Amino acid sequence: MWIRKQAARIAGLILAAAGAAVLHAPAAVAAPPIPAFAGANDWACHPSAERPQPVVLVHGSGTDAANSFALLAPLLRAEGHCVFAANLGPTPGLRDVVSGQAGSGSMGIGPVGAAMLGRTIYGVGDIDRMAADLNEVVQAVRSATGARQVALVGHSTGGTVIRQYLRAQGTDAVTQVITLGTPYRGSTWAGLRTNYPDLASLGLENAQIAAQVFGTPGQQQVVGSPLLSRLNVGGETVPGVRYTALASRADEIITPQETALLASPTGGNRNIWLQDGCPTDIANHSGLLGDTRVAAIVLSALANDNRALPC
Repeated sequence: MWIRKQAARIAGLILAAAGAAVLHAPAAVAAPPIPAFAGANDWACHPSAERPQPVVLVHGSGTDAANSFALLAPLLRAEGHCVFAANLGPTPGLRDVVSGQAGSGSMGIGPVGAAMLGRTIYGVGDIDRMAADLNEVVQAVRSATGARQVALVGHSTGGTVIRQYLRAQGTDAVTQVITLGTPYRGSTWAGLRTNYPDLASLGLENAQIAAQVFGTPGQQQVVGSPLLSRLNVGGETVPGVRYTALASRADEIITPQETALLASPTGGNRNIWLQDGCPTDIANHSGLLGDTRVAAIVLSALANDNRALPC
């Protein structure tokens, strides 16, 4: 993996860039880019009576919409859903990183290195900012489709972005939320030391590695973070929205794995272990996005049915 090979080199580049920093005004905030990929972002799509809520997919950190939802989006569209997804939270420009305008005093090696080398990585921006961008996407979808409400599906950090969006914007525009590997009570990031041995060899703690790999969201989703403490005041859910939280016992990134489940689901809210009924499914954190059982769970939750799940 690129970051494993370049960690030491990028660490040196960061120090050099910081030493040569010249202050610049932050770039103007642009609307989140809407990528074209199979099953998603057909702005001529009109919701049907059977599928009245468009589905907005929200990707996690270090990835983008097309890579995250290449399996799920076409399956949703095939079942009659209008499907939309934007690329949120891009890598900050190098001038913003070295001038302190990037939104975090310890933006990660991965995001910073990508900016230096001309690559764009998404999902590494401040979660509050990404939630504001999600609001723009939701409003655009409602305007284009005429739908009063949407359903939101988030993977990993995407689920936390959804939670912040609901706290900031209210629930009038959302009927249900489905989260896949989202750390409701924060992650210890225990698996990152194995996944990124070069960063571990620098003597970084788990949370510091998470900040290097995932940027600002790595800090914002650690156990006990100010953001999660704020989101969990009064409960992990908001009234009027139906939640489905899915976790995998093979998740090596969100640890402990049960933090991806609601602490106390009530009413129509549900927790689902991926392995319940299929112990041989060993999809890990990123593997949730390519797993046909996960996709079937999402489709079933959206339809509110009890269909048989593949194993």
